[in-house]
Amino acid sequence: MTHAMIVPATMASLVESGSYAPAVRVGDQVHVSGQVGRDEHLTPVTESLEAHIRQTFDNLATVLAESGAGLGDVYELTTYHVDLPAQMPTFAQIKREYFPAGSTLPAWTAVGVAALNHPDFLVEIAARAHVGGRPAPGAR
Repeated sequence: MTHAMIVPATMASLVESGSYAPAVRVGDQVHVSGQVGRDEHLTPVTESLEAHIRQTFDNLATVLAESGAGLGDVYELTTYHVDLPAQMPTFAQIKREYFPAGSTLPAWTAVGVAALNHPDFLVEIAARAHVGGRPAPGAR
């Protein structure tokens, strides 16, 4: 089975500097690498925990869109938190905005970690999605 890298234009430098793809599509499945709260210039969003979490979800949505998927196609979500107990109430509230009650919710695992790969990153979100037969506009 063939696979294709999914690289939104705003994340192209990650392939060169980080040696990884923001996502890989294999058949009708999309595997999204951990997304963090950084802007289009790859600068960490540090205004607030809320802004950081929203940017992380927005980055996830950007990668999914590039693959031909959307948040509604996500069936598995794994989140990593540098302070899980303190972040969970805020994270869960914002997550409900992106995955509202009444929709088909993804399986979710939340993991507390000592650190992420930059001291300003507070949360990381990895996901898997099913896109069916839709084309991947951003596949390489």
